Amino acid sequence: MRHFKPATKNPFHHPGFFQPARKFEPRFVGVLCQLLIVFLIFNSFSCAVNPVTQKRELMLLSRADELALGQQTDTEVTSTYGLYQDSALNQYASTIGKKLAAVSHQPDLEFHFQVLDSPVVNAFAVPGGYVYLTRGILAYLNDEAELAGVMGHEIGHVTARHSAQLYSKAQVAQIGLVVGAAVSKTFRKFAGLAEAGLSVLFLSFSREHERQADDLGVLYASKAGYEGSRMSNMFLTLQKLNPKSGNDGLPTWLSTHPDPPDRIAAIKKAAADWQAANPGAKLAVNRDNYLQHLDGLIFGEDPRQGYVKDNVFYHPQMTFQFPVPANWKVNNTASQVQMISATEDAAIILTFAQGQTPDQAAQDFVTKNKLNVVGSDSRTINGFLTRRLQFTLQTEEANVAGLAHFIQKDDRVLMFLGYTDSAKFNSYAQIFSGTLGGFQLLTDQTRINVGPEKIKIIKASRTDTLANILKPYNYDDARQKQLAILNALELTDRVQAGTLLKIIAK
Repeated sequence: MRHFKPATKNPFHHPGFFQPARKFEPRFVGVLCQLLIVFLIFNSFSCAVNPVTQKRELMLLSRADELALGQQTDTEVTSTYGLYQDSALNQYASTIGKKLAAVSHQPDLEFHFQVLDSPVVNAFAVPGGYVYLTRGILAYLNDEAELAGVMGHEIGHVTARHSAQLYSKAQVAQIGLVVGAAVSKTFRKFAGLAEAGLSVLFLSFSREHERQADDLGVLYASKAGYEGSRMSNMFLTLQKLNPKSGNDGLPTWLSTHPDPPDRIAAIKKAAADWQAANPGAKLAVNRDNYLQHLDGLIFGEDPRQGYVKDNVFYHPQMTFQFPVPANWKVNNTASQVQMISATEDAAIILTFAQGQTPDQAAQDFVTKNKLNVVGSDSRTINGFLTRRLQFTLQTEEANVAGLAHFIQKDDRVLMFLGYTDSAKFNSYAQIFSGTLGGFQLLTDQTRINVGPEKIKIIKASRTDTLANILKPYNYDDARQKQLAILNALELTDRVQAGTLLKIIAK
């Protein structure tokens, strides 16, 4: 949760939770038959020509719909995950992206390229031409051609309309979009962890989609003047890294991009075939130029934006802390802190509230969500003026009970909210009260004066193994192995004098 990114929407409100889902009500046919009829209708009358394949396909989203969805999703992505504040790096990535877009199958589409402030290793795109790279994936790439391949792959998902296809099929099948969150299917309807647009990020592409995006990534990178085969290096790195989702809830590349068999060989073959068809083409790698742009890049979690230590969440910039229930998963995004129970049937969320005072914020929350207030009082908790609210909510899908604290912190109001199924509220009531009531001012300077690790670019002073070059830095074994992966090397590999390398430093 970052002090400069207030939430723009009520995180407790989630389509499909507070609003009844659309349902067909066939009188004479079963649901499956009705869905089949709908599928046939849309397949016949809602088809569009795919820009890449030139084939007609089921498509419920028009170009205007895709642009609107992209704009909506972009707003939610940037407010939820936050943009990385490095204008030079963002401009560098955008420049490469626009070169690729210009040689794509939709050169007339206005593409947007942004770097997200997330340590998760991922790149993704949404309909309408919005492409995102996390600082996490940039850290693990090693040259400009590799970056071009990854970006070309994501542009390919857009030009081939893969997300739009999945969206259309999900709508026809009446299954909706899968809400991406670290919670079970049963509890997703409670969690409020993704808006309608954000859920596009969590659609898993098919292997067919991935193969096509790989081919397009090679094609676009090659046409833009890069060595297309370099994209395969990222998959080698991912195999070693086996990344997991970070604490901001963003999925990793592997969780949304299933790995087709023989992917690396297929990429290399596609690049070789293109070069054979285009003899004499000048193809760049630009390793040093890329690495120089990474110097100073924040690596891993940024503790200044909040971190957990010994079951306590600390926020150095906003100077507050609160206890985290044992074994609960924490997702710390730019707009809110989310905690999910170990059994994934309860949630606690801290975010900015609407309103100038705790009373105004509480009333706004009750009115917008049409809550049944069980109890409400105003009190001072650990020096903070707080409106305490207990509530229930009955919908067609669930009966929910919760406890909320609206806390005056400086000139803003924070909403600290715990909720679960009404039948389980009593079993979680003490946890909710302990966590919400434990919100207090952070004064411990050792918890405040923390900073992130950063990537530093060094030059090998001699020809030697990577392990020997790293020795003067006194890294432990785990960090040495991590640095080997970071540089796409083995510790036993010999590195030539003058080679640029990535290390990690404070």
